[in-house]
This record gives sequence, structure tokens and C-alpha cells, in this order.
Amino acid sequence: METVLQAGSETSENLDVSLMPKRPLRTWAGHGTGATCNGCGGSIEPHQIEYEIEMPQGSDAPSLHFHFVCYRDWTGGGGPR
Repeated sequence: METVLQAGSETSENLDVSLMPKRPLRTWAGHGTGATCNGCGGSIEPHQIEYEIEMPQGSDAPSLHFHFVCYRDWTGGGGPR
């Protein structure tokens, strides 16, 4: 089951980064698998970059999935789009 932490658009303008834990165990990037983005709630399509974040045991979700932009916002790497 996917945990969507904040609904919004693919640009994750409504992403509330204060709600998200920031101590992942591992991070992978690759082609989208159709997973639901934990940042915006949209589907991560095969032509998009998907970040999968493995979370520590006891987290609300064992892993998180993000579009590139949503991951960048989550990690605080905002900057211009």
C-alpha cells in the first residue's frame, strides 16, 4: 500500500516537506514503474525518472516513491524549474 503524504500536482507545489522523514536507508533512481508518487499522488510513468527511497524499519511506509521534481523538493534541492 502506497502512502501519499500530500496531494498536489506533479510539480509538487503543495508538498509539505515537514511531514516527511529525511533519514532514508537507501535511494535508487530509474525508469518509472507506475508507482504512486508520495509527493504529488500522481503515477510515475515509464518515461519519467522514479526515485525509490528505502525507509528505516518502523516507518509509516517501507519505501517511498517520487518523481524527479518531487524528490528534489523533498530533499530541499528546490531551485528554479
